[in-house]
Amino acid sequence: MSIKEKKLSDKWFQQWTQTDSYLASDGHVNRIPLRLSSSNVIVYGSANLSKVLKEFEHEDHRPVTVAGEVPVQLWCNNFIDTDCGPSDRINPYLEIWYSFPVTAKSKPLDLPYESPFSYNVEAPDTLVWCHRVLCGPAKDGDTVGALAAIAGGREIWGFPKHPGLANLNFDYPDSETVTFKGSLQDNEIIALKVKRPENIDGHVVVEVDQLTPPGTCITPRQNPKKPSFVSKQTRYSQAFAATMYFAPWDDNTDSLVVCDNEQYFGGLLKSWSFKPALKMHCSDLRIVAFKPDGWSKSF
Repeated sequence: MSIKEKKLSDKWFQQWTQTDSYLASDGHVNRIPLRLSSSNVIVYGSANLSKVLKEFEHEDHRPVTVAGEVPVQLWCNNFIDTDCGPSDRINPYLEIWYSFPVTAKSKPLDLPYESPFSYNVEAPDTLVWCHRVLCGPAKDGDTVGALAAIAGGREIWGFPKHPGLANLNFDYPDSETVTFKGSLQDNEIIALKVKRPENIDGHVVVEVDQLTPPGTCITPRQNPKKPSFVSKQTRYSQAFAATMYFAPWDDNTDSLVVCDNEQYFGGLLKSWSFKPALKMHCSDLRIVAFKPDGWSKSF
């Protein structure tokens, strides 16, 4: 049995059999549903609504708010095995994105703030909006997974991924800490350092195994007044499973530096005045992305 088979033959993945495939412009065939296995750090926090709304002037949706602020999730991902690339390889790569819940503009939703966990919004009738994504080579320098993830992600799901490879690093410098650093085209983007929640007294453990309802994940539209790397808007569903460890953000042990040297990713996030409030670490995240809802089931 190959390394690939050992990784993605996990019993949980076996329930999601292949239904389709897509040949991307980079020459790689993408398995659908697409499967990914990773270690992750997520930082949950607040962003200024009026600043975020500048990105939504041309959209049919608007961000959900918590006590008037936008609950943003910053995902730092170390994908150790994926379907992004040839089927006989493990196709690792690194990725960072930020996302938040949205509703139709006609149905704005403001939720109360009760604790840092309020920024991990779980509310009916909301959609998960992925706003910006960067991909980079695996730690060993392998670029295959990252390049395939960019091409397939943009062409199949319309993910707002920058077409250039970022220089990303996900690391465990010691038994207590996890770090994530990134730059794009020689411009620093982010430097994150957190004490792992599972090493903190009073941390919260959440076992997740969920299939989202159809169409509950959504990507942005292209802005006709502000062209970017958004290719198309889609809606789709996902399945994911993990053991997640949560703890409140602590300025004594945690740090996040967001730079504005480039405007696509870091500069935009910094302009929103993002403030961390909660952190999560997991080492066993499994994700499945299903084909977009707009794909025809018959001809």
